[in-house]
Amino acid sequence: MKKRILATLLAMVLVLSLGACGSSQSPAENPAASGKENGELSGTVTIWSWDVALAHLQEEAEKFNETYPDVEFVFEEMGVDQVYSKMTTSLQSGIGLPDIVTLEGEQMAKFGEKFPDKFVDFTEHVNKSDFLPIKIAEVTVNDKIVAYPWDAGPCGLFYRVDLFEQAGIKAEDIVTWDDYIEAGKTLKEKLGVSMLSLATSRKDAVYRLMMMELGGFYFDENGNTSVNSPESIRAMETVQKLYAAGITASDTSWDDFISAISGSKVATVPEAVWMVGSIKDAAPDQEGKWAVMELPRFDKETQTYGASNGGSVLAVPATSKSKKAAIEFAKFAMTDKEGHEQGFTNYGLYPSYIPALDSEVFQNGDDFFGGQKIYEIFNRIGKKVPQVNYTANFAEAIDLSKNAVSKVTLDAADPTETMNNLQKEMVAKFGK
Repeated sequence: MKKRILATLLAMVLVLSLGACGSSQSPAENPAASGKENGELSGTVTIWSWDVALAHLQEEAEKFNETYPDVEFVFEEMGVDQVYSKMTTSLQSGIGLPDIVTLEGEQMAKFGEKFPDKFVDFTEHVNKSDFLPIKIAEVTVNDKIVAYPWDAGPCGLFYRVDLFEQAGIKAEDIVTWDDYIEAGKTLKEKLGVSMLSLATSRKDAVYRLMMMELGGFYFDENGNTSVNSPESIRAMETVQKLYAAGITASDTSWDDFISAISGSKVATVPEAVWMVGSIKDAAPDQEGKWAVMELPRFDKETQTYGASNGGSVLAVPATSKSKKAAIEFAKFAMTDKEGHEQGFTNYGLYPSYIPALDSEVFQNGDDFFGGQKIYEIFNRIGKKVPQVNYTANFAEAIDLSKNAVSKVTLDAADPTETMNNLQKEMVAKFGK
């Protein structure tokens, strides 16, 4: 009896063994056998990022682990310049890259063009209509989407309500940049306060915002230099007008810029939505004294585009050893409406993910701005900022453009001649 039972058991073992031999995969190789069916993920995902962006990604990773507990995250915090330095070195050698990296959106084209096929192609993952157009432009290189859009920087005009009132200026009367300049003269005459800080040699932000408003940019859709376009020249002419009117304060550093705000030396700040946090930090005693409006137009009858400055993206290097997990995490974090709300509330990360902008947090008033629903304004601006072509030469273009700003302000150079000369210089440097 015992012999028959033993024989039966041996036969069953033999059948099972033969069945296993007939399989083309071992249990370790078979997704079902290793528990990886139904979208389960595992692996170690290393992320490079900075300060608040890193903190937010850590929170998103905790939520991600609720569904995918077998994915381990390693976070490495470093400064922006350190990220770029390490990325350049690692991309050149192909060694030491992370699985996910945060990059400034404006810099994505540089890495994407200089290192083609070194980043995961997200074209099939990203729904373009779900993100602000300017952010889709940032992550598109050679007709491929090479990163996930993250936070955005639509620009408006922050202004001091109290100073305007004291000078008898009505914000609703400032429709054009000419109106803005006249209001600035009134402000200077009555209160001795400048209208804005203007970096005459440190940066070209005001010129760039104006140029984008008009639908222009350093490069056209084909990557050709276009700084002598009518839009670019008109923007630089307006910068010269601002300076010549005597309504600007010197801005030689970020500290100068911030102290002008906290010291009530300037009444307006044309800048991106992230400036909300900077103003609150710089001047907490000015609560209730600020408001936001759209940037002035160039003509009363003609609507302008919006402008953008700043924001980041999330990229996955193609060498990732945990590529599937990295891709799924990037998609999860960048399309998590609740996560974007938390990222905005906790860290001021204004999302480019349009479905998140419908959340209540972006419809509420802000007490610091007198209860004004300022994010409704930025939401409207963000959706009309046009796509532009950053190219790999964006950072160098800014450096050259700063010199042009210096010439037309400090040296009173002719804007048309200056921009024609800049066009020649950039074409010689960039090849087109």
